[in-house]
Amino acid sequence: MFVKIEGKSYQLHFGIGFVRELDTKYKTGTEVEFGTGVTSIYARLQSPNPYALYEAMHAALMPELDLTEEQFDAWVDGFNSEREYVNFFGLFVKELKKARQTKPLIRNYEQIVKEILKKNQEEKPVNRPTAE
Repeated sequence: MFVKIEGKSYQLHFGIGFVRELDTKYKTGTEVEFGTGVTSIYARLQSPNPYALYEAMHAALMPELDLTEEQFDAWVDGFNSEREYVNFFGLFVKELKKARQTKPLIRNYEQIVKEILKKNQEEKPVNRPTAE
């Protein structure tokens, strides 16, 4: 996947460097489990959150381009419509889901979320009308 920033085309990389870059960004303690940053950014990219996209693109462009917020803002402002902007989010997430290094992390995350939702549904009491 390529993006054009300031007239130059750059390839987005979703490899080990991308995962490490996001892990460093989302590190909360002394250690972070490999892939924590990917799952965090993936969850945040489920809505068209521009700052989440900036963080993900910054990681995907490193070290070729140390994307600044100003460069990102100008790039986002270059979209012709809201639809075009939202479509890019979909394409970006699709690339994350199929890249060799991120695919298993996202698949695992989605499975955990699915299990949690299922458990919550099972634990939810059923409101049944009572006969008076």
